[in-house]
Amino acid sequence: VLDWSQFVFVPGIREALKQLSSLGLPMIVISNQAAVGKGLLDLDGLKEITARMNGALLADGTSLAAAYYCPHRIEDDCPCRKPKPALLFSAANDFNIELSRSIFIGDSETDVQAARAAGCTPLLLGPGVHADSELKASNADLLASVTPHVLFQAAVKCLHNEIPVLSGN
Repeated sequence: VLDWSQFVFVPGIREALKQLSSLGLPMIVISNQAAVGKGLLDLDGLKEITARMNGALLADGTSLAAAYYCPHRIEDDCPCRKPKPALLFSAANDFNIELSRSIFIGDSETDVQAARAAGCTPLLLGPGVHADSELKASNADLLASVTPHVLFQAAVKCLHNEIPVLSGN
């Protein structure tokens, strides 16, 4: 996504985020944005997209606490680019979050790795999770929420330790 006109919410995610916000816990976006490092998107453009996303969610009654981005390319090998956990640690420090009692919702292997490296419980979301047999095979013990429809229930189970906490290597 290089412009707001390209931004599309995953169907059902706005409702799921509204449900999650009812828990009163900080919801924080942590995302790799290599388009900035590649010169395809500038920081002002990224801030605008984020502000408009936030505005749309606020209209639903959903508030995000913050957004943390890694603007670097893969080859830059920076500590803030997922699967490395530096952005999760920064968010935890800024918001006094106990990572071992937190979940990290993502849609990729790098999200799972970042969550485990930070000591969070990873929760996979999205249709790609169901279709990616390699991702499923490498994370057979991982709770996967295939649709936003069941995200709230899955998150509550994670937060109540109804599944094992999966920690990093």
